[in-house]
Amino acid sequence: MDNFIHGLFFCFKFILSSLRILKPSRKGIEENEMEKKRQWLLTTTLFISLGLAACGSQSVLSQADANTQTTTTKTSTTSTTQTASYFEASDLTTTYDESKASKISLQGTTATVSGEGVTVNGSTVEITKAGTYIVEGTASKVQLKVAAGKEDEVQIVFKNATLKNTEAPLLVDLAKKVILTLADGTKNEVSDESTSTVKGAIYSDSDLTINGKGSLTVNGAASNAIKSKDGIRIVDATVTTTAKKHGIAANDFVNVSGATLNLTADEDGIHSDNEDDVLLGNVYLVNTTITVNAGDDGINASNTMLIDEGATIDVQKSEEGLEARLIHQVGGTITVKSSDDGLNAKDWTLESSDEQGPGQQTKKVKSEATNAKNLDQAGDVKIVIDGGTLTVDAEGDGLDANGSIEINGGTVVVNGPTSGANAALDYDDNATLNGGTVLFVDNGQMTMGFGSDSSQAFLMASAQGTAGTTVEVVDSSGKTVASLKASKSFSTVLISSPDIKDGGKYTIKVGSNSTTATASKQAANIGGGPGGGPGQGGPGGGGQPGQGGPGGQPGQGGRPGGR
Repeated sequence: MDNFIHGLFFCFKFILSSLRILKPSRKGIEENEMEKKRQWLLTTTLFISLGLAACGSQSVLSQADANTQTTTTKTSTTSTTQTASYFEASDLTTTYDESKASKISLQGTTATVSGEGVTVNGSTVEITKAGTYIVEGTASKVQLKVAAGKEDEVQIVFKNATLKNTEAPLLVDLAKKVILTLADGTKNEVSDESTSTVKGAIYSDSDLTINGKGSLTVNGAASNAIKSKDGIRIVDATVTTTAKKHGIAANDFVNVSGATLNLTADEDGIHSDNEDDVLLGNVYLVNTTITVNAGDDGINASNTMLIDEGATIDVQKSEEGLEARLIHQVGGTITVKSSDDGLNAKDWTLESSDEQGPGQQTKKVKSEATNAKNLDQAGDVKIVIDGGTLTVDAEGDGLDANGSIEINGGTVVVNGPTSGANAALDYDDNATLNGGTVLFVDNGQMTMGFGSDSSQAFLMASAQGTAGTTVEVVDSSGKTVASLKASKSFSTVLISSPDIKDGGKYTIKVGSNSTTATASKQAANIGGGPGGGPGQGGPGGGGQPGQGGPGGQPGQGGRPGGR
């Protein structure tokens, strides 16, 4: 009886939690509640049935509705992200009853069907009701179209299916949600043609989930490879895209767990952008492997990009590697190569004037943003790194924020620009260093350090080196406390680790050359740069010039950051 009462209590506790808006933690990430359309019209009975089903399965798979993205994030001191908030139970379900499913057999330029809820009209196969539909075979000039009810959930199972058509081979006109399940071990392909007028080879007006342990190759010859006007969730699947525009694009969110993504795109690899609601346009990545070759951004989110434990992201080619209002790395491994900024935190509702000098940067609201929902609730523009490993090779700024930067843990390596008015670290408001290991090198022209409210000391000094040179920091006892093998030439280093103590004197060795430096939490007291070069003036030039190195001239104040 006690167990029964306890179980009943748990069930109703879960039901209540499903009905309320979850409040995210503000430690490390200042992520706001994100929703496009809360389903208030759903009855209490529906929530109760979902709650009781979750209790019966002994696991809570989702604590938020389909369009809500909430989290309790991991910081250097608190618990891990509630991954379940980003996925529903149906996203994680790949099973189906083949005996009850309708069948679609692709054959050349047409298809045959059996079962309820699906018809063939010429070259169009139309699904009209909720249910499971198994697709097999190969067809060209055939479109699979979903035109079900607005509350219908449709599962499409690809079993070695190849679907090609001039216009959007897989088109979702209407459904509550479509789940594309890739049967285990199968290889599937969807391709459109360059003349298509639809903005995706797979295009959905509704939420779209791709799951299963099969593979899917999508060629978006005209525009995006995979596009949803709502949200996209990818679980466990292997997805490869080539795209004239974006590889994977959604208006509300792109959430990925356990998947392998290989993305080649003329524009962004992953693109989540919502100009109507500033709390939407989000990306969440956990326990997944992503490789990106992009003509523009590797991964772009108009609001929040959260990279969780187990995520391995390799942006091999990009203009800007990662871009969002808030970029938050909880864990995982990120490698970025960019022709401009490596990580860029920016506010799409704002635009900056030309940078004329310290303190002369102005901002204004774009006209299209004035009518955006929740504009007053938009979070800070920020880069937050709590853990994991981040390696950046950037020709522009390494870490660039129109707001602030916060490093609390992990390992951050930045090989910054070799020329031009860029730096390994660039920010408008503030940068704080509270933990982790930081290894930065750049050309020394516009070098910025961390703000004076940092809790961990750092070293910054002039040090010349070429590609392949090892930078080594040695303490007074001869112990190596930090080291970096640079991938390009440099003239300034910025290094910190928990072993580097405030006020301590250290030797920085670069090849056969060495220099001494004193660790400090006070940016204005750190020398360095060519000939005693760049000082640590505050963002926008608000701080004092840095002190020059021995025999050098005083450094210049900081520049406006975060372009």
